[in-house]
Amino acid sequence: MLLFGNKFYLIFISFWIFGLYCIFTSFHSTSNNNKVFEDRIEYLQNEVDLLRQKLTQLQSKNNINDQVKVGKIDKNLKKAYSSYFSENIPCQELENEMKRLKRQLRSKNSGDGTTSSREEPSMEYEKLRRKIEMQARELTYFTTDQLNKISEKLTDDDKQKWNNVILRFADQSRVLLASIRNITEVDGYQLWREREHASLSKLMQTRLNSLQSPIKPCENVKRVTCNINKGCGYGCEIHHAMHCFHIAYAIGRPLILFSDGWRYNPGGFDQIFLPPSQNCTTSSATGASSWSNYETADVVEIPLIDNIYPRKDFMPMAVPEDIAERLIRLHGNPFVWFTGQLMKYLLRPQPWLKEFMEKKYESIKFEVPIVGVHVRRTDKVGSEAAFHDISEYMKHVEDYYTIYQYQNPNVNFTKRVFLATDEPAVFSDARSKFPNYIFYGDTAVAQSAQLNTRYGTESLKGVLLDIHFLSLCDYLVCTFSSQICRVAYEIMQQRLVDGAWRVQPLDDVYYFGGQNAHNQRAVLPNKAVWPNEFSFQRGDIIGTEGNHWDGFSKGSDKTNGQTGLYPSYKTEEIVNVAKMHTYPEVRVNIDEF
Repeated sequence: MLLFGNKFYLIFISFWIFGLYCIFTSFHSTSNNNKVFEDRIEYLQNEVDLLRQKLTQLQSKNNINDQVKVGKIDKNLKKAYSSYFSENIPCQELENEMKRLKRQLRSKNSGDGTTSSREEPSMEYEKLRRKIEMQARELTYFTTDQLNKISEKLTDDDKQKWNNVILRFADQSRVLLASIRNITEVDGYQLWREREHASLSKLMQTRLNSLQSPIKPCENVKRVTCNINKGCGYGCEIHHAMHCFHIAYAIGRPLILFSDGWRYNPGGFDQIFLPPSQNCTTSSATGASSWSNYETADVVEIPLIDNIYPRKDFMPMAVPEDIAERLIRLHGNPFVWFTGQLMKYLLRPQPWLKEFMEKKYESIKFEVPIVGVHVRRTDKVGSEAAFHDISEYMKHVEDYYTIYQYQNPNVNFTKRVFLATDEPAVFSDARSKFPNYIFYGDTAVAQSAQLNTRYGTESLKGVLLDIHFLSLCDYLVCTFSSQICRVAYEIMQQRLVDGAWRVQPLDDVYYFGGQNAHNQRAVLPNKAVWPNEFSFQRGDIIGTEGNHWDGFSKGSDKTNGQTGLYPSYKTEEIVNVAKMHTYPEVRVNIDEF
């Protein structure tokens, strides 16, 4: 009897949550009174806290699946209960809605010091806001590096005093970044950013669906083929597939992906992810012509990105001209956002994989705020990347959490890290050196990523879990020489309005293997005064080869031919924009956002 009572009570609470959600959404759309807004927010917050406590207590006593199967519970209640959980309306959804409501309330209060709601920001405003953060970070890199170099030359007594200077500067830098990042919370444009992100994402996914689902029989449309078997790691092969999908989108031809005998799953790509197309399959990809005939041939095979010739402007890292202005205004790295959308479509999980990830999410009790750390060792160290101790990663993790606290001074939180690595010993090393953190992660996944067990379906499941959870983090610390981290960073952009800044790489800047030239533009002139530095004029085009994270980048001036180091803060990224297929048949109603 007691067991039945608990189960019935859990169902009752489920209806209660759903009722609160309906009340809240109705209130959200109709109320215009600020006092009512504030009272409702406080009431809903209290209710959510209470429900969380009661649900936690009940779920610890009863398994949810067993509860649904109990025959004595009324069938209508069971149906409603199952429907509720299948529609996924948890307390977290209420909390997200409350955050949006609070933001709207702040926008309405134009008379109390906050900024009134505005329709949309200008291109210049958004670019300047991001530029200020970039310059603040570059100032921190440069000054910290120089202060540390001075410290090395001081006596022991003076070093202690100088260390206080270094610590104070670091703290002031974090306060500055916290203020910069809070601008989006008070400038009145965040609702526009959220709508624009949703609108562009819907447009991209609708276009990709149209591309991969031609109305005509596939034999009657021009198409491209690609073989995922590049013979490298998972991140490398996925980026190869994205290179192919990028070109398919650019020239308006559906992609047919060959994956038989895939080293990660011999049964093929389609057993892990949904097929790229239902009506354009490998059976309609015979007689493929070489890339040189891509403008005329019915079927064209896309080669590896390093071997493709002739190279075209629409190849990575270009973005489509027809949506470029919207992307540049919305996101700090438009190509990363664009690639994230390609991945969103091509990497749609099969039902079994989706269920597998959801169960893992529940089992580890994934919570935010959380920072993702990816430590790549094994074959990368000494060949493609340098060794980085866990303390190098954790320095940036601590910086993020300090800034987060300055942004949210009244919030109490636990410092969490999701740790992904191919070296199991990293887990014990991290936990012993940083006991004040909670580390999520799986040593079994790390073990499966060892060179002797890396290739196979079980190892693939571990890689997919790592990427999935890294992409769900609020911030990433990693090495961009690892393609796994770049994949996670790209997928992260699918859910974030502008997550370009939410990463701290320890080595390379972001890049796409085999990309066209990565150029920057000088926004200020520079006169060389440091060793290996070169001079340039405002407007010069500089080919960048990497950021040293000490205030300097390495590159070459394509105007005067000089090479060496240059001050990063005096340049800006050039977004490659290219003409691509425009999908005139696809329309998205902006008003729904």
